[in-house]
Amino acid sequence: MAVVPFLVALVLAGPPVPVSRPPDSSYRVLDRIAATVGDEIVLESQVERLVRLRYREKLAGESESAYRDRILDELVVDLLRERQLRQTGGLDPLPALVDEAYQSLAARTLRETGRPLAERLAEAGVKESEVRTWIRHGIALDTYARERLAPQVKVTDQDVKEYYDGPFREEAARAGLEKVPDFENAPLDVKDRARDAVRERKLNVAIAEWTQKLRDGTRVVIYRR
Repeated sequence: MAVVPFLVALVLAGPPVPVSRPPDSSYRVLDRIAATVGDEIVLESQVERLVRLRYREKLAGESESAYRDRILDELVVDLLRERQLRQTGGLDPLPALVDEAYQSLAARTLRETGRPLAERLAEAGVKESEVRTWIRHGIALDTYARERLAPQVKVTDQDVKEYYDGPFREEAARAGLEKVPDFENAPLDVKDRARDAVRERKLNVAIAEWTQKLRDGTRVVIYRR
C-alpha cells in the first residue's frame, strides 16, 4: 500500500524540468592550445602573432600553412632549450645585440612590405617591447646552445681540406673565381675562413642532434587545427 502514494507523487510532480543554460553567445573562446611540451604549453595566440608580424623570414615557395607550422615548431624548440637554460640561471644578451637584431627585422619588414615596422606591429597587436623581449630570449637560447656544444666540436685538417676542395671551390666558382689555389698553397687567412665554416657546420649539426634528443626525451603534442 505504501507504493501508491509514491506513484501519485511522481504523477503530480510531472516531467523533470530541464536546467536552463545560457545561450551559446555567452561563450567565447579566448585562446587555444597549439602544442604542449612536457607540462608547458604553446598558445595559438603566440603562433598567430608571430605569423602576422612575419617575425621569421618566409622561405621561397613556402605556403602559409607550412610557414605557420615552422613558427610553431620553433616555439616548441625554444621551450625544449629553455628547460635546459633555466638550470644554468639564464643568460642576458648585450643590449647592442638585441638592438642590432631589431633593426635587422625593421629593415627586412620595410624591404618586403614597403612599410615601416611600427605599422606592422600595430596591425599585429604587438608592442616594440615585446619584440625586443622575443629577440633577447632567442639570442639567449642560441648562445646557450652554442656555448654548451662548441667544446664538443672538433675540426681536423682533413675536415678543412675536404671542405676546401669541395663546397669552397664550388662557392668560389659560382662567385666567378676561375682559379683557386690548391689547399696546400692557399693563404693562411683563406684556410682560417674555411676552418671557421667547417666548425660552424659541425656545430649546427651538433645543435640539431642535441635538440632532437631533448624532443625525444620530452612528451611533445602538436594540436592540429
